[in-house]
Amino acid sequence: MSDAAYVFVGKAARVFVFGLVSVMTPVYLAELGYPALIVGVALAAILAGNVFSNILLTWFGDYVGRKRSLLIFSLLMMVSGVMLYSTTYLPLMLLAFFLGNVSTTGTEAGPFQSIEAGVLPNLVSKERRNRAFGVYNLIGYSASSIGAFAASAPSYFQNSLLVFHLMYLLYGLVGLLLFILYLRLGSIEAVRTERKRRIGLEETSPDAKRDVAKLSFLFSIDAFGGGFVSQSLLSYWFFFVYHVSLQNLGIIFLIVNIITAISTLGASFVADKLGNLRTMVFTHLLSNIFLILIPLAGSLPASLLFLFLRQSVSQMDVPTRQAFMVEIFNDQERVSANAITNTFRSISSVFGSPISGALLAINLVSIPILAGGSSKMLYDALIFFAYRRRSR
Repeated sequence: MSDAAYVFVGKAARVFVFGLVSVMTPVYLAELGYPALIVGVALAAILAGNVFSNILLTWFGDYVGRKRSLLIFSLLMMVSGVMLYSTTYLPLMLLAFFLGNVSTTGTEAGPFQSIEAGVLPNLVSKERRNRAFGVYNLIGYSASSIGAFAASAPSYFQNSLLVFHLMYLLYGLVGLLLFILYLRLGSIEAVRTERKRRIGLEETSPDAKRDVAKLSFLFSIDAFGGGFVSQSLLSYWFFFVYHVSLQNLGIIFLIVNIITAISTLGASFVADKLGNLRTMVFTHLLSNIFLILIPLAGSLPASLLFLFLRQSVSQMDVPTRQAFMVEIFNDQERVSANAITNTFRSISSVFGSPISGALLAINLVSIPILAGGSSKMLYDALIFFAYRRRSR
């Protein structure tokens, strides 16, 4: 297989278990008897782990190397799965969530994507870059949809803790699979003009550093809003508000991720006509209007309708944002730029989970979704006016 194929297969396997764990974990914690606030803390531990890993990648990625970094994070994922399989002791579970670089959203902002989105443009021709990012995210969301459906498995066994634990063991085994896949990758390191490897963005131009700072701020606004409406929190919201069972949540988020997968593939075709920036902003803005309508709908069928409408456009900004980053940064800058901006995305998204848990605990059920949608709409306006002269 080609290196691009290894990246695609790794993406599929990884996001399958991310989709599974993101839907299953809040219900699992509830089955263990933990309140909504602890659910929020656990999700915050996951996001904090993504922050820490991206910081390590930013500062030490050039020394360790891209391939070695992928191998290390794969091993941590395996360790996390084995820990979650083995224990229900809350401090150890929080440590496992921190180490595992789990996604709570069905998409990713962790170290795997920071590296893969940085190297993928070098594994395909320039003309196929937008399409490659579309396929990369189509594979991810398709796998996530199957994983979300698989999350309903414990419900067929009366939510047996053993079945939950076996699902986490599967998560760990996928970490082992990733380790084997990444061992087979060829050279994916950046070509450098000097032998000395420097930390972070020291080798980049002042313009690139300004772009990293600006985009980190803008992406942080988006991620802050996203922290209120991750897939994990939305699944818990439907469980909490409408008492939707884990079995039905699996079906709902199967549909959600299928819709999302189709839309991400369509994003590359739209971007070829409108440009990456316009596709990012216009589709994301529409999705946030639908998001705000979810808690205002007043019934389960209407809320589901707006959820599905939201997902039909909500992630079209992901492949176009990745392609937009290729426009802004060169190969030497790209992985560090992805890692730094993803770090700030992850830091900002940490706050949404515990705040949402606290608000749900006092029955302010609509506030998290309304706050999330409003923050994300602000981001849409700011990034469009900041970059409309440099990118379509």
